[in-house]
Amino acid sequence: MTERPMETPAATTTTLVLRFMDDLTSSYWQLLLAALALFLLWRIGTRVVGERPLFDHFPRITAAFDVFVLPFSWIVAGALLRLANRVVGIPALDASIKWLTALAAYLAAGWALARLVEVQLLLRAEERRRERVPQLIVGLIYILLMLVGLGLFMNQRGYSLSGVWVSTGVAAAVLGLALQRTLGDLFSGIAMGVERPFRIGDWLELPDGRVGEVVDMNWRATRLRGWDNATLVVPNSNLASQSFKNLHGESHVYAPWYFVKLPADVDPRYATELLLQAAMRCDSVLKLPPPVVRLAEGGSLPYSYMVWVHLREYPAMFRAREELFREIHKSLLESGIEVAPQVQEMRTRRAHISSAEPPTLALALQSLEFAGDLTDDELAQIAARSEYRYFNAGHVLLAEGAVSDALYVIAGGLVDSTVLLPDGNRKELETLGPGSYFGLTAMLTTEPSFEEFIARSDVTLIRVDLDCVRTIVDARPELKDKLVELVKQRWDLAEAARVQSRRRTRRLTMRDIRLGIERRLYNPRIPRH
Repeated sequence: MTERPMETPAATTTTLVLRFMDDLTSSYWQLLLAALALFLLWRIGTRVVGERPLFDHFPRITAAFDVFVLPFSWIVAGALLRLANRVVGIPALDASIKWLTALAAYLAAGWALARLVEVQLLLRAEERRRERVPQLIVGLIYILLMLVGLGLFMNQRGYSLSGVWVSTGVAAAVLGLALQRTLGDLFSGIAMGVERPFRIGDWLELPDGRVGEVVDMNWRATRLRGWDNATLVVPNSNLASQSFKNLHGESHVYAPWYFVKLPADVDPRYATELLLQAAMRCDSVLKLPPPVVRLAEGGSLPYSYMVWVHLREYPAMFRAREELFREIHKSLLESGIEVAPQVQEMRTRRAHISSAEPPTLALALQSLEFAGDLTDDELAQIAARSEYRYFNAGHVLLAEGAVSDALYVIAGGLVDSTVLLPDGNRKELETLGPGSYFGLTAMLTTEPSFEEFIARSDVTLIRVDLDCVRTIVDARPELKDKLVELVKQRWDLAEAARVQSRRRTRRLTMRDIRLGIERRLYNPRIPRH
């Protein structure tokens, strides 16, 4: 080791501090001893009880306070110990006690600084609602800052760090060979901590199929907790050298897809509508983004349909999957459809014939809000003058500024309602599902539609003819008041969106709507845009 002169700035400062404490201790050793005892009792008491009132309420201030208090406590303890040694009369121990006191003070300062950094990281993670900092990163911070303290102590003792490094190079090489696997785990953990391929709380799927939640990551291994609540310890080097799937966890949408096989006798449009309605009924399935149903395989029997859903997080997958298949089973059972009627048996039997037909128009029209005010004959009359219309995803069903020529009831699929904002962007107001309708407001007033309705998925609509509505209202004048009230409610609900629309529209009154209905019903020659 290469020695340097003892009187370095760090050595001078340390010597002055220790000399000052010796003078202070000689005069006020009773007071300093009492303060040190109270401090130790306080720290030990908080550890035993498990409650830290100052730290829990003021974590940053307490951690910053420890940066000064902990080193000073060791300096006071060393000064009291040297005073006791002088009383006993062993002067040979004075120098050793002095440099041990300095070493403890430097290490305590490094530990307190690391604690302050840890508190800052933890509080920042809580403020941003992120996962806690891995123990590997926290441990490296403590090791680094305590090594800095050790280096400062060695520097003030007059030792060259480069000389120490050269003199211990051979021992370090031997130790490195002995700890090759351990060091591999350490540096693999550091690499993953920098890259962040996963976070605390994420779910990982390993190549062998095992799945677990990341609960901790230290300098040697990553700990995963499986569904059986068992902890799987995976060395960092093994985890870094293999591929794995991050399924994510809390606050991260999980989007699995499932396949359902249905007979080829079922109309694919009707099949996708049934599966979509079943997915929309599930409480565990997110409505935004909405579920997607597609015909995945139609080249073999039976046909295969893909149901793609979005869940709040990966752990919700099990409950959502059960709920989804339960609703699919219910929809298919009510429609008379058998799932994948493939029988691998060497015997004959009467095959089940799927009688899957879309619901009648009269049955589908019963979902209207004013259907309760219509008789069965009137519903049958409207159904006789109605028809199914099919549109692909992305089709504009009713453009903004156009006047609808009929009432459209959604029998299957999803429809987006949007408005054009002054900045040229479109804002989505709501997503309409089966049973909803549009065109009633524009059909019964002279005002053009301020909304635009676009098919979000393949949709099946029921077009209700205007002449048929006119005939029923002629025979039922009281029905007109019901329609006026219904239109007024729908108009008021969309008033906030109307203000954001690119064109100014005046607020309609009940009288305006009633006059508009009468003009539309009794004047068939209204220009259509």
